Amino acid sequence: MKIAVIRQKYVNYGGAESFVANYAESMAEEGHEIHIFANKWTASKSTNIQIHPVPAIKINSFIRSLSFAWFAGRAVRRGSFDIVQSHERIFSQDVFRAGDGCHKQWLELRKRKLSPFKKLSLAFSPFHRLILRLEKSIFETQACNKVIAISEMVKQDIQEHYQVPDGKITVIYNGVSLQRFHPDNKKSKGEAIRRQLGVNPDEILILHVGSGFERKGTGVLLEAFEKLADFPWRLALLGKANWSQKLQDLPQSIRDKIIPLDPVDDVENYYAAADLFVLPSIYEPFGNAVLEALATGLPVIVSRACGSAEILTPDEEGMVLENPEDFRELADKINRLADSNRRKQMGLKARILAEKFTGKRNAQAMLAIYKEIIDAKNA
Repeated sequence: MKIAVIRQKYVNYGGAESFVANYAESMAEEGHEIHIFANKWTASKSTNIQIHPVPAIKINSFIRSLSFAWFAGRAVRRGSFDIVQSHERIFSQDVFRAGDGCHKQWLELRKRKLSPFKKLSLAFSPFHRLILRLEKSIFETQACNKVIAISEMVKQDIQEHYQVPDGKITVIYNGVSLQRFHPDNKKSKGEAIRRQLGVNPDEILILHVGSGFERKGTGVLLEAFEKLADFPWRLALLGKANWSQKLQDLPQSIRDKIIPLDPVDDVENYYAAADLFVLPSIYEPFGNAVLEALATGLPVIVSRACGSAEILTPDEEGMVLENPEDFRELADKINRLADSNRRKQMGLKARILAEKFTGKRNAQAMLAIYKEIIDAKNA
């Protein structure tokens, strides 16, 4: 099968971006011909993956998104593909994978904390108006044949804001590399990372992975550390942010225990170094990082606003934060996981859960959707 895949960034960091990279590799391994249309990319070693550069005019977010959508559409039309799958909001595609969730829902959540002036500014933003218009076209017109929601939460959000029949939208959970993210890495790689970071063997290393300080709930996480019980801990923050600015208002005693880091290529080694994983996002369509942590055998704490909370059994593989803005509730859950025996038992169950979510399973589910679309075209 010859498949066109559209994503502005085809790189190995960032949840949605790394998913596209892993998905393309899985499809290529199955013998399919994958054509990536991207503005920024990481080269692939697979002979079944071809990269097609797509320009974007980077004056501002509105012009960048509009120009990429236009250039990507034009580039795809020049070829002949069995399936055109977009991970961006563009003008036309066979399949739209809503990896970034429902933009309208995200804006509704953001508005709750904004002043009236900022709400007005958001409402009249050319960028947001463009994304909402494209979103409506994808969900409510023939601009798209099938929508893939990456969690039931995303499906519900989309159907709450748009007229999308059940037959047009399907939930397919993400997959994870069970080889790359594996508990065996704890001895082979994790201990070396702990030494590199200056984390003592008796300290509990808490890992938070993600860029987007507000959406990922990083601020709430930092507040929670002022309410922790008296046990030795360190926090590794792995993502893009102006960390010196974000951490400057914390007490020095807290700042001394925090390790801010930029995104890394060998992120699997940082999971292996950690003792538990925390992602208290206020809006997270799924959260690939949660699957990566589970696969490494880490207990996780995620908010109810994470799509990945759907696959967890609370107090089995981890814990679910009911209110992502409640730093006291978060501190209580971290305190409970200070118990090494509890972490060990949860970590074993975490790996077992992750083994249900493979890249191959995801690829097979996508191929079933493709066959459905192709059969309808040929009918």
